[in-house]
Amino acid sequence: MRLKLALAIITLLFVLGSCKKDNYLTLPATNNPPKTLPKTPLSFTLANTLQSNMVIQRNKPLNIWGTAAASSKIILKTSWLTDSVSTTADASGNWELSINIGSANATPQTITATVVGGKSISLKNILIGDVWICSGQSNMVMQVDSIAPFQGVTNYKSEIAAANYPNIRVLTLQTDYKVNPVDTLSSPASWTVCSPQTAGDISGVAYYFARKLNIDMNVPIGIIVSAVDGTSCEAWTNEAAFEANPDLAVYAGINNATALYNGMISPLKTLSITGFIWYQGENNKTNNPVSDYTKLNSALIVGWRAIFNQGNLPFYLVQMPPFAQDYFTTTPVGGDLTEDSYAKFREAQANVLNVLNTGMAITMDVGEPNNQHPPDKKPVGERLALLAEKNTYNQSVQCYGPQYSSYVINSNTVTISFKNSSGLNTINNLPLNQYFYIAGNNQVFERANAQIVNDQIVLTAPANFSLPIMAIRYAFTEAPVTNLQNSAGLPMEPFRTDNWSN
Repeated sequence: MRLKLALAIITLLFVLGSCKKDNYLTLPATNNPPKTLPKTPLSFTLANTLQSNMVIQRNKPLNIWGTAAASSKIILKTSWLTDSVSTTADASGNWELSINIGSANATPQTITATVVGGKSISLKNILIGDVWICSGQSNMVMQVDSIAPFQGVTNYKSEIAAANYPNIRVLTLQTDYKVNPVDTLSSPASWTVCSPQTAGDISGVAYYFARKLNIDMNVPIGIIVSAVDGTSCEAWTNEAAFEANPDLAVYAGINNATALYNGMISPLKTLSITGFIWYQGENNKTNNPVSDYTKLNSALIVGWRAIFNQGNLPFYLVQMPPFAQDYFTTTPVGGDLTEDSYAKFREAQANVLNVLNTGMAITMDVGEPNNQHPPDKKPVGERLALLAEKNTYNQSVQCYGPQYSSYVINSNTVTISFKNSSGLNTINNLPLNQYFYIAGNNQVFERANAQIVNDQIVLTAPANFSLPIMAIRYAFTEAPVTNLQNSAGLPMEPFRTDNWSN
């Protein structure tokens, strides 16, 4: 019995050993590496800033880029060129082409990109003209229509009804904060044709800017609105600009620094453009010292120009309008009439003009002391357009109001001379708003009576003023709504002749 059991065990072990050997033989070893699934080829795309209905920049190269399967051949054909052009996607699936663009053309054009052996993408109803980037914070965002939290521009209903300008095209970007610069828009945005059906959603300042240029210059105008409510200058500044300006390091880590540049300016950098307009500053009013804003905005300009790599692109900014933050908290209401922090901020903005190829639209006559978002956006946009017409389009137009030049003191009177003061007058010939102040050695400013005399201003000191007159200021407080202008209807720029800290 024991012998039979032992033989059974041996037989079983033999069978099991044989099974193991057979299984091993059915799965032979190999020196071949394990197989990996192939990467999915990139789909054929165009950059999402390139769309039907857009305006492409005249007289500069048009850059067209996108993705495709690696080594794919892409052929590009346009309706205005006889020959097609082609390129090959690189190993990462990226491709880019550049084609020359001629003069302005309001006849709708077509661009067709085709991947050989695959699909085609066509962009239609394209115009050739000038492209401007319109950036900043809420006063640039504020639409033509009454869209909360804004009240709409002055006479917005009639303005919208009359907005039939098919040669104005608009791309309004969605808010997009990014930690690092990106090359494409993360949120959907579409180029639209300006019409009564679409105009209400357009930035009021950008709309009036584009409308005046379109009418006066007779070229298609494309505006790219890249603006966000309640944002600071540092949020729109690129990292390289901070690196080049170590004294601005304190701003590099606050207020979402670089985040809006990364998400809303960087994706545009491959586009050819004419220039920039800028309406921003409310969130930087408390910079300490206020002169830091001059450095910040200047660094932003230099940084953007470097990234777009198209030379010293024009940059036209809006000086802050009259506004009293404390309007409703004083007794009586109206704010502290002697406060001048906003005046000093406007001065910091004016100092940005030391950067080459910049200009500034003055808004002291169109503000509302109790409203940080005044509705009269037409003069603002049109004054920006005048700056462009004069300095970018080389037109013979007046783009500035009276600017301080010099003064002469004769005892208790001062005669002030200005540049650009021909036809010095007041709006609707109303009495001159009295915003001229003088100070003596005590540095205490008192209002002086002002009169227009032969395109100059003559000031008379108050009866009890302690002579001599040592300094003059005009509209150099928080919220003076002025009415002094030249024959072109452009307002006098605020100024001071001193550099006192008070």
